[in-house]
Order: sequence, then structure tokens, then C-alpha cells
Amino acid sequence: MYNSPCNVTRLQSQFDRIGPLVHITAEDSVPAYQGKIIESADRFLAVNLAISPQLFIHAPSTGHTLQCTITGDGCIFRFAAVFLSSSALPETIWYLEKPTIVHRIQQRRFVRVPMALPLTVRLPGEHGCLHDPAEATIVDISGGGLCFACPRKIPLKARIAIDIPDLPLIGRLRTFAQVERCTAIEIFNGNIYHIGASLDNSLGKQKQEKLIQSVFELQREYLQKGLHMPNLNHTEKP
Repeated sequence: MYNSPCNVTRLQSQFDRIGPLVHITAEDSVPAYQGKIIESADRFLAVNLAISPQLFIHAPSTGHTLQCTITGDGCIFRFAAVFLSSSALPETIWYLEKPTIVHRIQQRRFVRVPMALPLTVRLPGEHGCLHDPAEATIVDISGGGLCFACPRKIPLKARIAIDIPDLPLIGRLRTFAQVERCTAIEIFNGNIYHIGASLDNSLGKQKQEKLIQSVFELQREYLQKGLHMPNLNHTEKP
């Protein structure tokens, strides 16, 4: 299921872990706050915020509802929490009412996030060689693959080289990928192709974990804008 509510007791391990990151937003405020859960009691959560004292003194009023997200177990947990109180400076701790309902978003290991970023791709040529780099545009990306728009059809199982110049927490990503899907998309002056390519066998474990965290960061930004995450799977084999 894509977005399913679950009882908070099933997520107790997430709250009880030392230092899980939580992102907090308020409906009427632009900034998003990030902090770590430092205490999980029966009725409240204590969140140590990474903000300046100047921002901390402008805490929400008691009873104000905040939107929170926590990353863990290959998905994102999202919940509403009522603001209870704040600590005295120099500590920067907010106390939130512990939620009773939490939404688990995207249960698949590889969350797929829509985005429009440039990349260069080297497509297969004759005798197994690769062509010179060509410009393309990412459609969406996950920790296990990506989809990009390309003006030409690419054979399934073809091995390609990709170069993404800038990703959160990673920077430049250069690796190989295998084409799993090639879907023609009709546009006003002809066709383009959405190429779904897998990265599972090209990235080492450490680099793939960094990519997964990068995609989670992109997803948090997406959700904080109030956008609905579509259920995309371009790299799934037919």
C-alpha cells in the first residue's frame, strides 16, 4: 500500500531509537525545522532542534498542530503532533504530544521521487562501445534506478553510463545502469522515450545507501510542499 495509517505502537522502535531525525513544519510557517528525538515518553516526544536561539524563542503557541516526518525502515513516517511546550535556553527542545496515528508512506525499499534534473548519458554503440555523452533530463529517481527522457529508443538490457552533476548529500554521481524499460511518449512534434534503468548491480552498498538517503531528502522536500507522491515504477521488469 502506498500511504497507509498505522497505530503508533507499531512505530515505537522509531521513536525509541537514539537520535532519529524528525522534520517539523507548521501550516502557517515557511521554515521547516529539523531535530532529533532525545526522549520518547508515554504521552510526549522531546525533540532537540538544530536552530539558533533567535529562531527558538519564536515557538508555536501551546496546542498548535505541527506536521512531522521521520525516515526509517525504507519508508517515511508522517504524523501530526500537538505542540506542548519548550525548554529554557540554552537548550533548544520542543515537547510534542505523542501521536496516535502515523502514516507510513511508500513501503517499497526504493522510494521514487519525481524531479527534473539534467544528466549526461552515454548510450550503447556498435561492438559494445559507448557513444559520446549526450544531454538528457531525469524524470524521477530512486535508490535503485532512475527514469530519464531520451530522444531515441534504447534496447532493453543495454548497459549505459550516467553522470548526474548534483544530488543532495552526494554531489556528483557517475555510474553505470541497465535499461529495463523503454516507453514511447507522444509529444506535439513526434515521440520521446522514457528510459527506466536500474542501478542495483552498479552501485556498491555504501554508495547505494547514500543515494537512498539523498532520495529520502528529496522526498521530504516534495512532501513539505504538499505534493502527492505518485506511485511510479519505471524500472520494474515486465
